[in-house]
Amino acid sequence: MQARSDEGFADWDDERYSTDIDRFDEQHRRLFGLLNDLHAAMDEGHSEAEIGDILRELERYTEYHFGDEEEFMQDCGYAMDCADCFYDHREMHEEFAARVAEFREKHENGEYVTMEVLTFLRDWLDSHIAALDEDQNYADYFESEVDDDYEYAPGALRTERRSAATGGPDGDAADPVDAGPAGEAVSAAGPTSEGDSLAVPDGSVANWFASVAAAHGDRTAALVPGGDGYEERTFAELDRRARRVAAGLLETDLAPGDRVGIAADPGYEWSVADLACQYAGFVSVPLFPSFDADQTRRAVERVGLAGVVAAETPDDGPLSEVPVRADVDDLPTADPAELPGRSVGGGEVATVVFDPGAADPEGHALAHRSLLAAAATLETDLPLDSGATGTCFLPLAHVYQRVATYYLWSTGGAVAYARPEGLVESLAAVDPSVLVGTPVVYQRVYGALQDRIGSMNWMKRKVAGRVASYGRDRLDGSGTPLKYAAADRLVYGPLREAFGLADLEYALCGAGRLDEHLLSLFAGFGVPVRNLYGTVGTAGVGAIATPEASFEGTAGRPVAGLEFAHSEAGELLVRGPTVTVGRLGSDGRPAEEWYRTGTDGRVEADGTVTVD
Repeated sequence: MQARSDEGFADWDDERYSTDIDRFDEQHRRLFGLLNDLHAAMDEGHSEAEIGDILRELERYTEYHFGDEEEFMQDCGYAMDCADCFYDHREMHEEFAARVAEFREKHENGEYVTMEVLTFLRDWLDSHIAALDEDQNYADYFESEVDDDYEYAPGALRTERRSAATGGPDGDAADPVDAGPAGEAVSAAGPTSEGDSLAVPDGSVANWFASVAAAHGDRTAALVPGGDGYEERTFAELDRRARRVAAGLLETDLAPGDRVGIAADPGYEWSVADLACQYAGFVSVPLFPSFDADQTRRAVERVGLAGVVAAETPDDGPLSEVPVRADVDDLPTADPAELPGRSVGGGEVATVVFDPGAADPEGHALAHRSLLAAAATLETDLPLDSGATGTCFLPLAHVYQRVATYYLWSTGGAVAYARPEGLVESLAAVDPSVLVGTPVVYQRVYGALQDRIGSMNWMKRKVAGRVASYGRDRLDGSGTPLKYAAADRLVYGPLREAFGLADLEYALCGAGRLDEHLLSLFAGFGVPVRNLYGTVGTAGVGAIATPEASFEGTAGRPVAGLEFAHSEAGELLVRGPTVTVGRLGSDGRPAEEWYRTGTDGRVEADGTVTVD
């Protein structure tokens, strides 16, 4: 990229601004580019709508960049070794983000955004990156203190500014304390709304997967990172390995009915361990990688783990006291005979799942029927042909990702596990049919799209600047102008191809709502996103909205098999086969009892579920 921009208002100078960290230099250039785009739009008298779109992009990209930069500073050690500098830096970020939001709000309220505003923003960036050396400080630390083999792998962009939208650190919306069988029953008020009828497979998860593997044997069940690309694993291979690992685990001191933790990053071997637990008749207990030692210790003590499959066999810490420990990369195997999980009933507990955002995690027990019903709801409401591919970017301890994995297998589809280098690269490599995302995932894709747009010439950037406006027209039924076809051919279509988004049938956003601006932006790019509402206690599913109905707090309609209502106090209630059976050790939840979601909302007269 050239050393100086060609727009003239906000000049980029490598010598003055470069941090020598390519990722952040590109992001800084994009911020300068957005200021130049805004200056040109105002100077040339473009429409207020176009100016508003650029302001929203500036606000959104500011949030993305600051979150990414702060995460890097924490990941590489700068935030710990230079704590005062880090917190001062973050305060400056918050101040700038607040000013950009203030300017955007003024514009939306009809106030004129002056050139003085742009000058302020430009001068702030100049001061922050260069004059005050704020960004140069972490660049110098990176150069002098960080090992040469360190590689920053961007994660969840966990910024406090986005915590309300994205929930906990892994994207889960916080699930309330379960008002289960031991809690006080609650009555519905107002109308109820039911999804379509649902057929749920009988029996255990093990029996279900055995039938899936028999039906799809030689089809691809998993795409596993390896070498320069992805290696295929068939359903028959996955089934055979899971049975052998189940037999190997049963030759340890573990017995059917024991609770066995899985504490590892998402990947093919995680799924092998999960299915092996089901074949062996264990109750699986996925533990989030984001849990700290205290959270893990409390979870282990409450559940009473008899064994754990971990990324490393722990010699100390909260997992070191678990009686049986196995390495996820070196799982024990044996020749399988009769596997006890095949004879487990659908109403028995299959797993205990946690809310990753809870400081004091309490597990929700889900029956085999709960997991299979959750997968069946997606299969009913989001039909797929055999041979589809879906993503696995989230922790598989996340019940929403795990259920989505079962859904893909139910349809004869493959699960693509993310490559270590990250989400965006994996998307481009696998061209998925289903994107299983959270708001954080779409934030990361958005940031990468904006980075790519920033490298385009001015004309293409101008076209890209209209994408949110086009998306709003598509979603509200206004249609799109004829020039959208040219924009799609010139910019949006090539970007979809480059990012592996061209073949998407469904783009799902669970565990938190995607806001209206990003919904519009992705719709304009030709990637309409569906918000999926659900909690940990409902196996991650509940209600789903079409892209056109995802605005104004609408959660959509109940998925197949579930019924929604609200209480007198305005809390959403749900019942159906996916709902938690309660805590381990309880007598089970009566099927007719409403589950309290902890979410404020209501059911409208037309059956639409809304979330406050």
